[in-house]
Amino acid sequence: MHRLENSKYWPFPMYSAMGSHTSMVLGKNAMVINFAQSRVLISFSCTVSKIQNSSHSQRIQRLEVL
Repeated sequence: MHRLENSKYWPFPMYSAMGSHTSMVLGKNAMVINFAQSRVLISFSCTVSKIQNSSHSQRIQRLEVL
């Protein structure tokens, strides 16, 4: 499951390039832009929470060792 999630995190440049390119076109593409931006935000927040969780678990392990 982590492998599938990680593949979503790395295409940030692709999403931002797509958003800036299609932002000039109005209408149906506006929904596509919003969807892409929301996916980036969700992926980014998931990445941040995973980083925080991993650092927190490392602290717990250090306490257990002590």
